[in-house]
Amino acid sequence: MMRGAIIQGCIAVLAVLTAFFLPAFARAHHDDAPARDFEKLMEMNIDQLMEIEVITPTRTRIKLNQSPTTVYVITENQIRERGYRTLADALHDVPGFDFQHTYGIFPDLIHQRGLVGNNQRTLVYVDGILDNNISENAALGGTIRFPLYNVDHIEIVAGPTSALYGANAFNGVINIITKSGPDASSHVRTFGGTWKDDENMAGGFAFGINGGHSDAPLPFTYGIGGYFSKSDGPDFGGIQNLNEDGLGYWWSDDFNVADSETYNLTAKFTYGNLRFETINWQYLQGDGTFANGTYQIDTDANGFVDSAWDFRGNTFGLGYFWDIRPGLGIDSEVIVRHTELLNSSHEAYPNTPGPDAYNHPDDVRIASGYARPDDSYEIKERLHWQALDALENIFGLEAMYNVVPRGYGVYTQHKCNNYAGYWQGIYQAAPNISLLGGYRLDKNSNYEDAHTYRLSSIVELGRFTVGALFSTGFRAPTAWELFNRTPQRLDNPDLDPEKMRAVELGFSYAIPGTGHVSLQGYHNEIRDLLMEVKTDIPNPDSNYDFWNQNRNIGKARITGIEFNADLNLTARCNVFFNYTFSRGEYSDLPDTLVDSPAAQDGERIPNIPEHKFNVGATYYLLPNLSFHLRSNYVYERDTIGTNPTSKVDDYILFHSNIHWKDAFMDGLFFELLINNLFDEAAYDPGIRTATGAYYPSQHPIEGRNIWVTAGYRF
Repeated sequence: MMRGAIIQGCIAVLAVLTAFFLPAFARAHHDDAPARDFEKLMEMNIDQLMEIEVITPTRTRIKLNQSPTTVYVITENQIRERGYRTLADALHDVPGFDFQHTYGIFPDLIHQRGLVGNNQRTLVYVDGILDNNISENAALGGTIRFPLYNVDHIEIVAGPTSALYGANAFNGVINIITKSGPDASSHVRTFGGTWKDDENMAGGFAFGINGGHSDAPLPFTYGIGGYFSKSDGPDFGGIQNLNEDGLGYWWSDDFNVADSETYNLTAKFTYGNLRFETINWQYLQGDGTFANGTYQIDTDANGFVDSAWDFRGNTFGLGYFWDIRPGLGIDSEVIVRHTELLNSSHEAYPNTPGPDAYNHPDDVRIASGYARPDDSYEIKERLHWQALDALENIFGLEAMYNVVPRGYGVYTQHKCNNYAGYWQGIYQAAPNISLLGGYRLDKNSNYEDAHTYRLSSIVELGRFTVGALFSTGFRAPTAWELFNRTPQRLDNPDLDPEKMRAVELGFSYAIPGTGHVSLQGYHNEIRDLLMEVKTDIPNPDSNYDFWNQNRNIGKARITGIEFNADLNLTARCNVFFNYTFSRGEYSDLPDTLVDSPAAQDGERIPNIPEHKFNVGATYYLLPNLSFHLRSNYVYERDTIGTNPTSKVDDYILFHSNIHWKDAFMDGLFFELLINNLFDEAAYDPGIRTATGAYYPSQHPIEGRNIWVTAGYRF
């Protein structure tokens, strides 16, 4: 069966490639594209990657190989070659990231460096402005699926950076850098996609308009990106596997709640030292496979009301850099944010759970009124002081005021203040040795004072670089964890912050004219771990036995290794390969739980594979025509103790992309992207308690889907 699927997939791909790109091959034969064009292209890719400056690790511009912490960069060329459409697409190929796909609610759960959660331990910024939801501090909807069509590059910092970014920069920070200015290309494009049954379709358009005058006395630049997409999403209808107790995973034959409709409008402007940015998105979506169809209606067919979970985010930031004198300046910034779970969100529950519920459309209750508008106001001041030629300092003060509802559809507000001060110093002890120290104090109205630290050293020995890092982090309990109550989950206003200590040792080597390789090893220790668990408190709702609740449950230890390589093998071919090892365990778990949140085989942290490989290659058939093929291998995963399925099988998925620029005329481009090339059946472990009742024991991963893009760059 596997062999047949592979053969069919290959035939389909070859047929499409032949029909779509035959004109390009004909032109190649006629023009006899010179080898020097390929060499120039490959050299550009190496230079772009090795010489790129990053700002996220230190909030100052440094070269990638001088970063005091692990940083992975995804460039514009890589986004284009590999066909990444959203942030989630790109993160699949980054070391240290694990996924649970639900195609609704979140709609993707990401876990960085071996710790499971609800997208709350990694902060996502857009041009240095936080985009996580305010109530949940989670990367949801339009954040985790931020479109990449007008993005210059993505910077991904691995490990705790609370000493610089404060609460919740726990497992890492992602910073999406959008395009702007006269050197950035503009574009318009339209795209369409379909899943394997050709019934579920998707389509949309995007544009990027960038320009300005960078050589004027007061330079003016702008970058405006727009995006709209409407999708039926993948079809999981009829995927059913319940045991004799009715537990497992099950979705009806008429499943259609993986749909989405989303837009994004991001714009930034600079005039001299003045800058302004606005980030606006809306993400309307079904609930996907978040819940079992036996406990939550998953279709709007046959007289049923489906389930939906809709988000919106609006952000405005205004900043000015006061250039006092060489080596001394103050950066002032005001940020106003509004994130909202929209009132259109609703869920439909059968009064009698089970497959037979779909024969009784009148025996359903609708839960609605989920509106949850959140507001945040921030003032930030950063003093940049080059005290000595070898010493660069940042002193920062921040004040933040959040106002959020105390629950879904609740008008009682919870107000929170956070005041912070921090210092970071980078000392160039020798031409090849740099040292970094950092400290931050956060005073919050919800919890005790938080002190976080960071110490690192970087030694460059020719093309070889060695780095060592000690850092601490904390994650504050969110309003969602403190106050939000559902039919399955109790609130818990007595939660404490999670706290982490991390040590890391890293090595990297630049291979002349070829690329670079890196190896990172880390050990993280977390206490006051915060998780949703199944308690021993009986639930009065007859559909559930015990309450779930967010609790501080104990400690965790995680040891991991990340290997990464980006190489140009020939003048036409570049490859990437990375490997992640992760092993974690819980300790000091309380006795007041019905089942352990650990994996079935003991205290193991569940849902995280010990081994994960990502590998890909891009081959340039012509200087303007590239073919990319990549694969993701995920090792088998032990599940949480409450899951009736103790282990989820490993899988390997293949994806391909063809990008043809300057097709027929300068600026015109086409793209053909195929995800899950061989239509492999694969599953993720169930989310949260994953009892197989309300929360499924496993979540299916979408089958083959094909996307065609046509656009014009100018």
